[in-house]
Amino acid sequence: MANKQNTDGKTLIVVESPTKARTIKKFLPEHCTVIACNGHVRDLPVDDMSIDVENGYTPKYVVAKGKDKIIKSIKSELATSSELLLATDEDREGESISWHLLELLKPKVPYRRMVFHEITKRAITHAMEHGRKLDMDLVNAQEARRILDRLFGYSISPVLWKKLSQRKLSAGRVQSPGLRMVVERERQRLKFKTASYWDIKANLHREDEDSSQQFEAKLESISGRRIANGKDFLAETGELAPHKKVLLLDEGMAKDLVSRLQDKSWQVLSVEEKEKKQRPAPPFITSTLQQEGSRKLRLSAKDTMRIAQKLYESGLITYMRTDSPSLSQEGIKGARDAAGSLYGLDYLSPSPRQYATKSSSAQEAHEAIRPAGEVFVHPDKSGLHGLERALYELIWKRTLASQMAEAIKASTSVKIGVDDAQFSATGNRIVFPGFIRVYVEGKDDPEAALEDSERLLPHLVVGNLLQALAIEPVGHETKPPARYTEATLVQELEKQGIGRPSTYATIIDKLFEKSYVEKDGSALVPTFIGFAVVQFLENHFTHFVDYAFTSKMEDLLDGIAENKVDQLDFLKTFYEGDEGLKVQIDRKMKAVSPSEAKNIALPHISDSYQVLIGKFGPYIAMKDDDGENTASVSIPQHIYPGTISEEDIKQLLELKMNGSDEPKPICEDPKTKLPIYLLTGRFGPYFQLGMKSEDNPKPKRLGVPKGRDAAEMTCDEILKYLSLPRELGKHPESKKPVIAHLGPYGPYVGCDKVFRSLSTQEEIFSVTLEEALALLAAPKPAKGARGGAKNGSSQEPVVSFGEHEGKPLGVFTGRYGFYGKIGDLNFQLPKEMKQNEEALKELTKETMIELSKSAKPPKRAKKGKAKK
Repeated sequence: MANKQNTDGKTLIVVESPTKARTIKKFLPEHCTVIACNGHVRDLPVDDMSIDVENGYTPKYVVAKGKDKIIKSIKSELATSSELLLATDEDREGESISWHLLELLKPKVPYRRMVFHEITKRAITHAMEHGRKLDMDLVNAQEARRILDRLFGYSISPVLWKKLSQRKLSAGRVQSPGLRMVVERERQRLKFKTASYWDIKANLHREDEDSSQQFEAKLESISGRRIANGKDFLAETGELAPHKKVLLLDEGMAKDLVSRLQDKSWQVLSVEEKEKKQRPAPPFITSTLQQEGSRKLRLSAKDTMRIAQKLYESGLITYMRTDSPSLSQEGIKGARDAAGSLYGLDYLSPSPRQYATKSSSAQEAHEAIRPAGEVFVHPDKSGLHGLERALYELIWKRTLASQMAEAIKASTSVKIGVDDAQFSATGNRIVFPGFIRVYVEGKDDPEAALEDSERLLPHLVVGNLLQALAIEPVGHETKPPARYTEATLVQELEKQGIGRPSTYATIIDKLFEKSYVEKDGSALVPTFIGFAVVQFLENHFTHFVDYAFTSKMEDLLDGIAENKVDQLDFLKTFYEGDEGLKVQIDRKMKAVSPSEAKNIALPHISDSYQVLIGKFGPYIAMKDDDGENTASVSIPQHIYPGTISEEDIKQLLELKMNGSDEPKPICEDPKTKLPIYLLTGRFGPYFQLGMKSEDNPKPKRLGVPKGRDAAEMTCDEILKYLSLPRELGKHPESKKPVIAHLGPYGPYVGCDKVFRSLSTQEEIFSVTLEEALALLAAPKPAKGARGGAKNGSSQEPVVSFGEHEGKPLGVFTGRYGFYGKIGDLNFQLPKEMKQNEEALKELTKETMIELSKSAKPPKRAKKGKAKK
């Protein structure tokens, strides 16, 4: 397979996506045809393990669903081509897709791999001229990863189904250790004991200046003994570290000291100023891009990668799956040229900066994520909008900053004496902004971010007399470790060596998909089922959720890619070794008791109650003195292991017991004279107007609004919510009522089976008919954004492509996302477009016509049989 470019006939180039195909086509000669395979063309079937363990761990691949037509189309083009170039991505997964294509196509013409890490004319031309052979080491490494994950998931998941009585559960080689991290952090929070400590702050100013020049100082020591601060307490327990020789102030001591210092003289004892230089952060790698996308743009790891993929395929950035922070010479020049022209040569680092990875396993790609090409496209000239523009600008700024001068900051520390106490004040000022003129890395800790901000002090010298404008005691409480966010979880996964750049987003997405984790703001909160799965795996498959073991697996997979580890030996040891997975599965399936597995241990719940997982979710069982269960109640969905208390359990049990007899009304509706009850069901607490009877067969109910405490709601507020739905008026066209209401997924407006979300609960009571009509007329958001028709499609297409053969052609919104429609016939869109409105922009009329060929008429009922 020669590397010389073939110009005698047609060259067929296969890429993954239509967007990538359109972008590289611009840089290719006329004899080249580009076609997209739309991702993976073969995969393992989902209905069984499909790994032939007895015959060399051979995977049983099948053509991926919906790919038959694409493969047929590629074969048709290949039949008239004299050369095949496989231009899938340059990492292991891309190499694997190329191998699968070759297995299916069986080309009789010469073929080569065409690899590039950015889509520019120079990169594409170079890639065509320097094709290479398929790298089977990379293919073997990716296949070993796929087999390993299949062996793990399809072996352990059935054990979870049986022992925890839930069929939807799954275990994963990297997913489960990732979940364990989230659960372990929640356990630390539950064990944490809050402690209090006090200090004193004073607002001071120089006696010879007016009070407008005041500044704040904090108590540091008394009689030479340092005052305890937050760093002196143990992170695990919240208690004061025993070896710390500090003075712990309580409220009384702090107030007494304030009284004693009121009329005392304050004087500057020392002033020290230090300059420090701060280097810019390295250019983005996959993990740091996901972290900053979360911190600065509030994007999930999955959305960050989806947008980055589109930027790459559009030719705006280099390949976005990489763990190497180094820049090519072209990248360095592009960054320095842009920074120098925009901010001046003084803002450039004296010499080009190069960054090295801290990870010995970095090998996914050869360069950091940066704007593509020799000349970086300025964000203002990119033609991008919304989140695509925001993420591109983040990458652009970070790349420029990496080649800019260090920031110089001056830190001033002032010691102030008053009686036997010593206070301190600190100030920060920026001497030279350097790279921070362009970009400052986000912080997960707000206090750390505050320390980096500029705080100026007035000019002070030793001996200055000061006057106190105010002195006040300040109470503090130690805080438990913060829950993981997507950003900090990615950071920890990378630190522990679990997963690789391409897997972080998938790990987190799977945790949400399986309801192991939910979000509270940006924090990841583990659910009861998440706790149960982790506890089961820790107790019975300890080895396989151990962080060091999981990291070692990654290293061995990297070894296969480097041809240092034998793939078959690796798989045999993992699955059939003395302590291999198969042995463990056989042992645990027989030995583990389901009743024991379902019992969740929570450190803050006493033995009087059992927290259990059942077929229909988590529940509480109360035991008597003999250990027998006397009552049980479901745990509502809004309560989590980290938030439930014994008081909650008592209330749930009381509500359950009252619910079967006569619950106590909490107030009365003055209009109907019916009592209002607070009851609880499977999905949480709810209000009910009256009890069920012949006169009131369907009592009005409404769930307690999310974020509200039912005990704190007044009767008027409860009646306001029970009055819903609120009718706003009639739709001018359909004449059907337009309503505002609160549903299971939040506040919304609706009319004739078309619904749109409202931003807040307050809007239910303030939205006007005109505002509601405007919302209902807007296109339905993709899945994940609330609202939209519950059944069927919207009447107007989301995207129209005019007519084809006299039939209207367009994209519509349905129950399961976006789909295509030609005339009265529906057809599927590619998987990546079904839930992603942005991805629809990639569709062309030609692509839609090709996809519409799969449209099938609805099945007719067989004669003599009724339609279901």
